[in-house]
Amino acid sequence: MIVRKWHGWTDKDRADGYLQHFAAHVQAKLGTVRGYRKALVLTREQGGETEIVTMTFFDRLEDVKGFAGEQYEVANVDPVAQSFLTRYDKTVTHFEIAFELDSR
Repeated sequence: MIVRKWHGWTDKDRADGYLQHFAAHVQAKLGTVRGYRKALVLTREQGGETEIVTMTFFDRLEDVKGFAGEQYEVANVDPVAQSFLTRYDKTVTHFEIAFELDSR
């Protein structure tokens, strides 16, 4: 399984707007991609700023390309999402899950 990881930052009072946009629009697009499994969106506040980390999970790298295209290491941040962010990484990183531990 492949994890696609990206970072963005926003003003503390605009973070909810980004999160709502991700839940309503980005998730809808991801849901149509073959091999897409799930997304995690992490946040943390530092000063007056909120850092956002998204981690999307796909079966294979080919499935990532189905979402992001052939230049899959370029961040896929739509204009509405950009409007909520003060800055964001222009590239993403991909990791292969070596193993997963569960509490059971």
